[in-house]
Amino acid sequence: MRPMIIAAIGVSMVSGFGVLAQQGDPIRLRQDLMKSNQEQVRLLTGMSRGQVPFNAAQARAALQRIEQNAQQIPMLFPANSQQGKTNALPVIWERKADFDARATKLGQDAKAVQTAITDQTSLQGALQRVGQNCGGCHETYRKKET
Repeated sequence: MRPMIIAAIGVSMVSGFGVLAQQGDPIRLRQDLMKSNQEQVRLLTGMSRGQVPFNAAQARAALQRIEQNAQQIPMLFPANSQQGKTNALPVIWERKADFDARATKLGQDAKAVQTAITDQTSLQGALQRVGQNCGGCHETYRKKET
C-alpha cells in the first residue's frame, strides 16, 4: 500500500510542476490537467475494481484533485487557444457557457461524493457519477481518437 501512496504523491507533484513550467501555453496546461484527471480516475477505477487495495483517504484525495482541476478548466480554454496540437473541438468556444457549466458540475460532483466514500461499493457509485461528467463532456467537446 505504501508504494501506491508514494506513487500517487509523486504523480501529483509531477503534474503540478508540469503545470507551473508551462504557464504561458493554455493547450499544454489543459493537456497536463486532463492527464492529471486521467491518473486520478485510473487510481479510483483500480480501487473500485479491487485491482488496487481500497483506501478511503486516497480515494478522497483523488476526488479532491479532480475537484480542484475542474475549477481550472474554464480558464484553460481561452479564445486564443483553438489552434495548435489539441483534441479540443471548436464547439467548445461556440458553446462556451455550456462547456464551463459542465466543468463546474464535474467539480461539484467530485466534491459531493468525497464524504460518501466509505468502501469499495460507495466508491463505485462515486466514480460512476464523476465519470458521467467526464464522458459527457468528451463526447461533445473532444475529438474522437482514431
